[in-house]
Amino acid sequence: MFKPLRTAAVLGAGVMGTQIAAHLANAGLTVHLLELPAKTGNKNDLVEASFKKALKQSPPIFFTEKTARRVILGNFDQHFHRVANVDWVIEAIVENLEVKQQLMQRLEETIRGDAIVSTNTSGLPIHAIAQARSNSFRKRFLGTHFFNPPRYLKLLELIPTTQTDPDVLERMQGFAQMHLGKGVVIAKDTPNFIANRIGMYATMLGMRAWTEQGYTIEEIDTLTGALVGRPKSATFRTADLVGLDTLMYVAKNLYPAISQDESRETFRVPDVLHKLVTAKSLGAKTGQGFYKKQDGQILSLNPETLAYEPAQPMKLGGIEAIGKLPELRDRLQALYQDPGRAGDFFRRTMLDLLGYSARRIPEIADNPADIDRAMRWGFGWELGPFEIWNAIGFETVLADMEAGGISVPEWVEARRWGDEGMGRWGDEGVKEGDIFSASPTSIPIHLLHATNQAASGTPLIRGQGGSQ
Repeated sequence: MFKPLRTAAVLGAGVMGTQIAAHLANAGLTVHLLELPAKTGNKNDLVEASFKKALKQSPPIFFTEKTARRVILGNFDQHFHRVANVDWVIEAIVENLEVKQQLMQRLEETIRGDAIVSTNTSGLPIHAIAQARSNSFRKRFLGTHFFNPPRYLKLLELIPTTQTDPDVLERMQGFAQMHLGKGVVIAKDTPNFIANRIGMYATMLGMRAWTEQGYTIEEIDTLTGALVGRPKSATFRTADLVGLDTLMYVAKNLYPAISQDESRETFRVPDVLHKLVTAKSLGAKTGQGFYKKQDGQILSLNPETLAYEPAQPMKLGGIEAIGKLPELRDRLQALYQDPGRAGDFFRRTMLDLLGYSARRIPEIADNPADIDRAMRWGFGWELGPFEIWNAIGFETVLADMEAGGISVPEWVEARRWGDEGMGRWGDEGVKEGDIFSASPTSIPIHLLHATNQAASGTPLIRGQGGSQ
């Protein structure tokens, strides 16, 4: 049995670092949250300001005020020595490889010989961050990619390197599932890992339909939202919430990193997105992005004029009747068979997305199930890509891919005639009964036992957002 994790240090008190610290504190760990020292005055000013902001977040990231007191604030100058006494160190500093490597060197000189070190990077190669460290350090190093906000989004991608000790990976997987309430997916050390690679592809498909195929923002958000089992924020409202600068940053960093990706051009940033970011129209945080609220009216961007205009009547045929179907499978099948513009959009983008997802195996994941789980737990989809494939019809989708010249990997063809039967993904496609809701739903507290209470199963606390 593995030694329990009772203490942690989170290095970096930005948005993600602070929220990760909060989630660990909710699980009963004592957490040291460290940030760069302020240049003047109290050296803890930066970390204290970040923490105070976190305490006011809505929905709340802490279960109670008591759990917030488990987070101990500090700065890198005065309090770095604290990492010598923790079981787990999580790096969440600026996305700069050289800076992260320098921090790893400092960590190796300070931490215990059995402490686990992980990085929360979302865009840098995991192995490169620790490549100059000792064999002992690299055995205890891996990626732990939390999704924001960690309390409410179930997905945790664990990314081992070729040097990561399998026991360390197993220990982290068990801890995250039992004590953090996470749905864990083991990802490959590839650009954007699993969920963001597939999710960004789906987003860019929607954007290209807007800029190149004549669909309006409202039409695309209707066709990529709750109708098809995704969050109601769909494509463009989600982009506004995330921030268009963040979206462009992810796409611009991904494009040069995937030179062997046959669909790489899909990730090329559209000119209109460049123009919006340059104009500081970054979405919700600046008051306008793809959408803009003006005089009580929601306006959307015209991609040709870059002017905000009232929504035009959607030309989606019988979409209302399809939307009234209660079962997602029925809606997907009806939309796929729709003869109008709605069906054209859905078939074109969905066949593209499903083909792309299939071709990413085994590059980013070893099986369809991990991609499905990543999209459900990380992006709030009711069904992952391969579950959608089965819902529409395995043979139907495969035949249309072949007719449309969409490349299909050999492993998919093997499934057609394999022992599992036509159109079955086997265990990889089985539902787990916990498809994650698109709306914020707190991870049940009975999944968040402190490590020293695991044997008895006694709940850590009962309180706001805790019990069901």
